[in-house]
Amino acid sequence: MISPEQEWFKTYFNQDYQSWILETISQDLTLKQVELLESALALKADSKILDLCCGIGRHAIALAQKAYDLTAIDLVEEYIAQLQIFAKDLPRLQSICMDVREIDYTDSFDAIYLMFTSFGYFSDAENEKLIEKISQALKSQGRVLIDLENRDYILQHFIHEKWRNKDTGYLLERHLFNPMTSRQKTRRIWLDNNGQSKSYTRDLRLYNAHEILNLAEKYQLKLIHVWGGL
Repeated sequence: MISPEQEWFKTYFNQDYQSWILETISQDLTLKQVELLESALALKADSKILDLCCGIGRHAIALAQKAYDLTAIDLVEEYIAQLQIFAKDLPRLQSICMDVREIDYTDSFDAIYLMFTSFGYFSDAENEKLIEKISQALKSQGRVLIDLENRDYILQHFIHEKWRNKDTGYLLERHLFNPMTSRQKTRRIWLDNNGQSKSYTRDLRLYNAHEILNLAEKYQLKLIHVWGGL
């Protein structure tokens, strides 16, 4: 179990992250990803779907607008509050503010997904436990899709530092990889046009293909397909 001071995700995902990252993602990309979710998860009209670490609900909203039955979970109160405003017009979308480590469903969903590299936040043991809980939550013949950063690709094309030019300033990303833990720390530093700065650090466990597939197999999840570049 990770210690409270290592729970970076409790402060990292906030209004700054929403404006710097989430709100810069095009609706076209979101809709293409939703099409992939529909295909990969073999969604049907009566499918019950669980969106884990849903953020501001990019995918959940788009799927609910197609009349799927959605449960969307995220730890960030501000994100869920926004999502609940949308949910007033989407009666089949339920949004819940909670830590995904606390989910406790059994044979409840036809499909479960984690998008935008939202797997790997926790200790190895907690990440594995989440896979077990996902397997438990799936109905028989249910499907799960997990969007990951590919450790092998990242190391082969490792970028130590990258600048992004934004409308209201610059975003600097600095990456460090620990080969002993297979975790990558990313420090994001925001410099606005007025010379003010803020910084946040992400600490993500990176998995390669065989690691995640071994975890899945351990909890009776069978590989259907592997994609690159979601």
